[in-house]
Amino acid sequence: VAPHIIAGAAPTKRARGRQTGRRGREGRGAAGMSTSVVSLFRTYLRAAQKFPDVNIRDFLVRRGREEFRKYAHETDPAKIEKIVAEGKESIALIERTSSVYGIYAPKHPSVLGQK
Repeated sequence: VAPHIIAGAAPTKRARGRQTGRRGREGRGAAGMSTSVVSLFRTYLRAAQKFPDVNIRDFLVRRGREEFRKYAHETDPAKIEKIVAEGKESIALIERTSSVYGIYAPKHPSVLGQK
């Protein structure tokens, strides 16, 4: 239960964000596209995290974040559709490369991947 409900006070901006499930993302991009873009971003990160090599995995995560930030303020629906299509192609490429790399990867573990 949110603290403002118990105390009877008005909800803070942070509490309102939790209630609606949105954290200040109103008005970004074309209407209805934000959900698919967020889903695409999460799918991209999941695909990158499955890559066997830690160096390539970190590169893919960093590169994905850079690309999504680069297009974060895009509002043209046609451009957004094109960018989403390119993102889906990138995810497919990562998944194919990951599976091939998993078959032919070096047999010794990476020093960076050890915890």
